[in-house]
Amino acid sequence: MPDNASIGAGNLGGPSPALLLVSDSEEETARIGKSIGNALRRGDTVLLSGDLGAGKTRMVHGMAEGIESPIPARSPTFVIVNEYPGRLRLSHCDLYRLGSVDEVEELALDERLVDGALVVEWPEIGANILPEDVLFLQFVIGEHDDQRLITFTPTGPRSAGLLSRSAAVFEALDAAIGLAYSSSPEQSAN
Repeated sequence: MPDNASIGAGNLGGPSPALLLVSDSEEETARIGKSIGNALRRGDTVLLSGDLGAGKTRMVHGMAEGIESPIPARSPTFVIVNEYPGRLRLSHCDLYRLGSVDEVEELALDERLVDGALVVEWPEIGANILPEDVLFLQFVIGEHDDQRLITFTPTGPRSAGLLSRSAAVFEALDAAIGLAYSSSPEQSAN
């Protein structure tokens, strides 16, 4: 499997993470996702990377709520792509079971960006054909079983805008639900 540096046509080798959020529960992870969902626009792509059980699908559950979808998100592992209608269409793709870039190419994911947004789990599998300008989220299990450290890395101006719009919602949520966040991973480690 390619490393994260090859995601988004090599863009992740350059940019440093711009934001680190610490979630202490599945509910907080879903609320972070809802903030992103509220900020999504047509053409936005979000890539989610992390181990099995790291919270990627919980994040998408919140994103579906954020676009006001009447359909709750579920793992698309066996169907590969789920679509959620709302104020825009959110295509949720899980590449875990695909074995090659050719299989990913057959999904025509770029066509889904014309009238919606795209969120991809296990993006490493399709790294070379995914859009270059993406908001890349890396999930790492924290100090306890429910804690997740989520780093956000925009790889271009579109994804930087998505992160900026999402951050405004994160700041509002911080006071309401106590999310811990910092502008860089180093600040959070102190």
